[in-house]
Amino acid sequence: MSGSIILIQPNCGKYDMFIRDMPLGLLYIARMLVQEGYQVHIVDQRVLGDDTHARLTELLKTEPLWIGITAMTGEPVHHALKLCRFLRERTSAPLVWGGIHPTVLSEVTIVHPLVDYVVRGKGEHSVLELSAALRDQRPLTKVPGLTWQDENGTVFSNPEDDDDSWGEMPMVPYELVNIDDYARVGFERRVFPIMTSRNCPHKCTFCYNSAIKQKLRWAPDSNDYTRRHIDYILKNYDPSYLSFIDDDFFVDRLRAREILEYVEKVKPPHIKVGFRGIRISDLRLLTDDDMDLIVRINTVHLNIGIESGSDRILKMLKKGMKAEHAVEVNRRFAQYPSLVPLYNFFSGVPEETEEDIRASTRLILQLTRENPNCQISGFHQYTPYPGNALFDEAVKHGFHVPSTLEEWGDQKFEENARNCPWIDKRRRALLEMIYCMIYFVDNKYDMYFANNNWYLKALQPLIGLYKPVARLRLRYHLTVFPVEIYAKDLFYKLFYRPSSS
Repeated sequence: MSGSIILIQPNCGKYDMFIRDMPLGLLYIARMLVQEGYQVHIVDQRVLGDDTHARLTELLKTEPLWIGITAMTGEPVHHALKLCRFLRERTSAPLVWGGIHPTVLSEVTIVHPLVDYVVRGKGEHSVLELSAALRDQRPLTKVPGLTWQDENGTVFSNPEDDDDSWGEMPMVPYELVNIDDYARVGFERRVFPIMTSRNCPHKCTFCYNSAIKQKLRWAPDSNDYTRRHIDYILKNYDPSYLSFIDDDFFVDRLRAREILEYVEKVKPPHIKVGFRGIRISDLRLLTDDDMDLIVRINTVHLNIGIESGSDRILKMLKKGMKAEHAVEVNRRFAQYPSLVPLYNFFSGVPEETEEDIRASTRLILQLTRENPNCQISGFHQYTPYPGNALFDEAVKHGFHVPSTLEEWGDQKFEENARNCPWIDKRRRALLEMIYCMIYFVDNKYDMYFANNNWYLKALQPLIGLYKPVARLRLRYHLTVFPVEIYAKDLFYKLFYRPSSS
């Protein structure tokens, strides 16, 4: 066997139409492999589409040591299985699964015939040790975070990697992908995502982070490494937008401020900045000087999880906030016209009432009224992630737990209310209607979609006339004549073309 390794990013689903970021998970685990001299190839199905099989066939000629594939729960599992079936027919190289879904459900994953090994949790050290064990035919018992089967079918799960003594990581090998293959609808062409920390210290009952059996502590990169990381990106890739995608960037306010002060020092003024993982509770602690610094570095977007407008549901979710705190933060953001806060909501948890949903839609309307610059990034349907407290409640209320990878891959989480038996037909229609209305209650369409192509631009005047109707539907929960749902389904039917690979 040679020293080549193939890492695969499968299709994720309909959101690939709007957001296609670099496969950071694969790039991050590749950094120690590259440093040790392994020849690493990244194959991104979202980029290659129907050419994925041809590219894999070409790379199989290198006789790879192993082939890795990452998968999130839902449709990505479906695509990962199809790719592994193709590979199994053409190579004997071990198929190694990693990512969120295999980490949370390692024992369900490992028993599938298309899975040889599962790497749980952070993978840099694990894949390096696995590569050495396969290359030198050494025992697998010392590979951290590895789940595997012996020849008798007995499943073993080695302890996860919790040893940080092996020092600072090498730089991320971004050269393994063509960064111009990645874009977000309505954004500058070269959006460059960066992580400065991993994991989240909070205990939200719905999140995959709280579903991981071995609770991982918040793990920030050193500020020295972060400075070198930022310098490396600015020097080599000339980004137009720097996107910090930490699970929670502002956990440590002073650390965050030190990073932002460095960004202000070295970043050209034209480069815009965004933050993905932010909590209302963290934002309430920011000083006026912090806010001024955020504006000075040309920040545009801040993605903020509010989740619900109901204090009862927020307490159930352990969000550490009340709805009034979101109003407070939003009013403060309104004083900074250049900032676009993006608020995320979801609905459909067990024991949620229609009044709880009304609290959310009232809050959405209040936020957009009091700050015309804010946007609602989504009103999603609750996804039961295995292993956390809310998942256990979902099971108690009748959620059917898939028992195979195929069943997990068939989950359509953009329509997950169909999987939740406590949500009746009327409530499901309401959630589907709200999901559609969210696209039209703010200026998202004008800022992103209308700039994407000519036919969406042509619809802009019609959308402008429709916006008051959308707000009216949202205010009174009107679900009669749901033509919007049919229009949404038609849109995806016409324009969503998942790879046949």
